Amino acid sequence: MDSLQRKLREVLSGKRFLLVVDDVWNPWEELKELLTTGAEGSCVIVTTRSTTVVSSIIGTLDAYELKPLSDDECWSLFERNAFSEGGAEKSADLIHIGKAIVEKCGGLPLAAKILGRLMRTKREVREWRSVMESEIWKLNDDKILPSLRLSYNHLPCHVKQCFAYCAIFPKDNEIDKEMVIQLWMANGFIPSDLEEDMELKGQEIFYELLSRSFFQDMIIHKQTFKMHDLIHDLARSDYRE
Repeated sequence: MDSLQRKLREVLSGKRFLLVVDDVWNPWEELKELLTTGAEGSCVIVTTRSTTVVSSIIGTLDAYELKPLSDDECWSLFERNAFSEGGAEKSADLIHIGKAIVEKCGGLPLAAKILGRLMRTKREVREWRSVMESEIWKLNDDKILPSLRLSYNHLPCHVKQCFAYCAIFPKDNEIDKEMVIQLWMANGFIPSDLEEDMELKGQEIFYELLSRSFFQDMIIHKQTFKMHDLIHDLARSDYRE
């Protein structure tokens, strides 16, 4: 840590910079002290979901609280994912139920997107109504959103296992796709089928998780991806279980 601090001082010393520190959870007094070596006019933007962190940060500006999406914005995001090409066929019944589901998202874009990806795989009114009336919405969990848990529960068992295994990687880590598939194979998570290459089956599992937004930020030329922090929390909760 000492060598990293020295390096940071060297890089920033006397320079004017804009630094974005994303998703801070812990008090950052040590880091703040290091940042005073920059030139006048330097700026630091800190993002966090923790009110404790906000109260512990002394800055020159008040915190700016991002508001949830409006009902129309949330519906638009859900609609684009649920009724896109190859998805559910738009009907008056599904629109009515879909808007009731969207109301449960609390204006959170991640929830709307993931639920939209889930519902695009459902074709029947009864399937949509089952999601809308699920008991999971009544769960009170400080870390895992009911919408994420609900989408996770609709994954096939072997896909759940592969997803939960990704909790071994640190948050915000850039993960190599081929390495993950090899680890799934080595741990026996991919169903064995003599008529299907196991690595191809691993590719199918990966792209199913990517299409449902459990994996994101796919970089094609590097074949790497990331997991949203809330998704990582979901994987960790199941991995511990």
